[in-house]
Amino acid sequence: MKTIAIVNQKGGCAKTITAINLSAFLASSGRRVLLIDMDPQGHATLGLVKDSSRIQTTIYDALTREQEMTALRDIIVTVRENLDLAPADIMLAALPEELAGAVGQENRLSEALQEIRHNYEYVIIDCPPSVGSLTFNALKACSEVIIPVEPSFFSLHGIGMQLETLDLLARKAGHQIRERALITLYRGRFDFVKAVTEEIRKHLGDRCFKTVIRFCMKLSEAAAHAMPIADFSSRSSGCADYRALAREVLEQESPALAPCTFKGVAEETSSRIPVREMKASPPVDIGSGILFTLEAPHAHCVRLAGDFNGWIPDGNEMQSNGHIWSKIVSLLPGRYHYRYVVDGNWLSDPLNVDIEPAPWGGYNSVLVLEKNNPPWASRA
Repeated sequence: MKTIAIVNQKGGCAKTITAINLSAFLASSGRRVLLIDMDPQGHATLGLVKDSSRIQTTIYDALTREQEMTALRDIIVTVRENLDLAPADIMLAALPEELAGAVGQENRLSEALQEIRHNYEYVIIDCPPSVGSLTFNALKACSEVIIPVEPSFFSLHGIGMQLETLDLLARKAGHQIRERALITLYRGRFDFVKAVTEEIRKHLGDRCFKTVIRFCMKLSEAAAHAMPIADFSSRSSGCADYRALAREVLEQESPALAPCTFKGVAEETSSRIPVREMKASPPVDIGSGILFTLEAPHAHCVRLAGDFNGWIPDGNEMQSNGHIWSKIVSLLPGRYHYRYVVDGNWLSDPLNVDIEPAPWGGYNSVLVLEKNNPPWASRA
């Protein structure tokens, strides 16, 4: 059983949205997952349970004074296939004071998890936006920490301090914890955001996920409807990004798990098309998404970058059949700009005559997707 805590002392960084959607995608991959809501605000609970008023017992009951404790397995509710929830409400805020001075209070959660350790492959803990006994309980119970970070001046200034604090708490907890930052709420059209993101990556190295979570209003809307993003908007950028995050987490089990499929969710992959029969063309709708192709027989690596993925080529490698490179991307109707990155060189699509000057020089290729019309259209 792998236990991952989602931690950040700052609110508004997509911490709970990350906990909900990472849990949901891990569950849809066939893993048995328990999401523990350790935030007295109960946002993870509200984001998965439409009528939370019907919940009778919460994580508070499993961690309170011993004479009043309820077994963890008895407070768990199933919210979907392979995904269970240990819910929370405002009563959890009283727990630190109730347990103040109690011997081993910081071990309550890790001890409670022992009874169900064989029932799950992943436990995801949504922590409160503060460093206190609830977060310390989560750190004592987990082996990994994900720190959602919004790329801003303040996050650039505070990420080092945050990691130092977690390192200190981990040493106090007495066990090793792997910490990795996750860039969230990414708005790639702003140069400052790009610069901050690069600085974070440069500073953290492999302590930062390759996946970037782009700003996507659908993520908040999905939580308001008590639904994971894959159920609410399967073609949104938020869905694609959290799918990629789950895949990156699963890769830690074994690199062979990288191409795993997520039940009921459209994939952003080129493996669905017979590459030997393919010919290069402008982007085309093939039903499961938009197929991008480029003829580059001598290239070693070709990536796709555009405003639909925050202009981030890393992690967006295309598949090659020897001379044609391809990738399928799920896109909503709209106007998009893109380029191919061939062995590090940024190129417009040679088969797409529709181009526009880029602010940083050169030309971007333009893709227009219109509702109920052919997906490939020239500019108006």
